[in-house]
Amino acid sequence: MTRPAARTAVLGALLATVLAACGGGGGSDGARSATTSGAPATSPTSTTVPTSPAGTVRVTRAAWSLPAPVAREVVVADGSDLTVAGGLDATKFSTTNVVTVDPRTGAVRAQARLAEAVHDSAGARVGGRVVVFGGGGPSESGTADVQAVAAGGATVIGRMPAPRSDHVAATVGTTTYVLGGYDGSAIVAAVLSTTDAISFRAVGALPVPVRYPAVAVVGKAVYLFGGVENSAAGVDTDAVQRLDTTTGRIERVATLPASLSHAAAVVLGGQVYLLGGYVGNTQLSDQVLRFDPASGATTVVGRLPAPLSDGAAAVVGSTGYLVGGQGTDRNPVAQVLEITVG
Repeated sequence: MTRPAARTAVLGALLATVLAACGGGGGSDGARSATTSGAPATSPTSTTVPTSPAGTVRVTRAAWSLPAPVAREVVVADGSDLTVAGGLDATKFSTTNVVTVDPRTGAVRAQARLAEAVHDSAGARVGGRVVVFGGGGPSESGTADVQAVAAGGATVIGRMPAPRSDHVAATVGTTTYVLGGYDGSAIVAAVLSTTDAISFRAVGALPVPVRYPAVAVVGKAVYLFGGVENSAAGVDTDAVQRLDTTTGRIERVATLPASLSHAAAVVLGGQVYLLGGYVGNTQLSDQVLRFDPASGATTVVGRLPAPLSDGAAAVVGSTGYLVGGQGTDRNPVAQVLEITVG
C-alpha cells in the first residue's frame, strides 16, 4: 500500500488505481501528513551520538548505492551479501527486480527477476535460500504466494494460508515466523511458522494486530515494534510485542516513547536500533532509537542523515545496512546507510 500524496501527476488516475490495489489500498497511509521531524534533507552525510552503555552510534551514507531507487522492498543478508528483492521502483509500481550486492564494495554480483512483481513483502533466509513471502501486487488483497530466489530467477514454491502484505518475517534457528500484515480487508493477528517455506502452521496471535511494524530477533525472541493498528483511522501503536520461540508465548512487553510505523530495525551488540519511520502517526522522522531487550527501555540515540521511511534493513558482520526507502518527497531512493556501534 502506498501514500496517495506520493503519487505523481504524470501517472495520474491509472497509478492511483494500481497502487490502491497493491497491498490493500486505503487507510492509514492516506492519513499521513507530509510533516517531518528532526534533521532536514540538507543534514550531513553522517551523524555520531555518544550513548551509554552500548557505545557510540554512527550512521553514514555508504560509498555505494543501489542500481536503481526502491522502497518497500525485501532485504535479506545472504552470507556476506545483501539480496534486495521486489519493492516499489522509481515509478512507484511493484517490481520484479532482484539484485545481490557485496556491501563492502557495492559490487552487484547477480541480477535476477521475481516470478511475480510485489512490494510490501516479507523476506527471510529459509533452508539456505532467500524467500519472499506474499506482498502487494495486482490483486487488491495481495498475494499468498511464496517465491524462492535463485541466481537465474525466482519460482513460486508454495502459498501461505491467505494473502498477506505489509508484514514481516524472522528466522530463529531453522524456523521462520511470519507476523502481522494485511489480507485485503483486515489487519492480520495470526502468527505463522514454517521450516521450508512450503507448509505453515499457526503458532498464536498478536495481542496488538499490526501492519508495517519493525522486526528484530534477539536470541530466541522475535520482537515487533509499533506498526499500524487501525488502518481506517490511520492510527499507529507504541506497542513492543515479543514472541518467545521457546515457549510460544506472544505478549506486549514494552512501550515506545511514541507511536511508530514504517520503520526498520537492526540488531547490533544485543541492542535493537530502530531507524526512521513515522512517529506520532504523521511525522516522517530521522530518529534512531535504541531498545534494550533486558530492561525494555527505549532511548533516542542518533539521527539519520535525513528523514526516511519504508526502507529495509539487514546486518552483515558488525554493520547494519538500511537500504532504499522513501524520503520527504515520498519517492523511492537508491541510497544505502551504514549503521555501526563502537
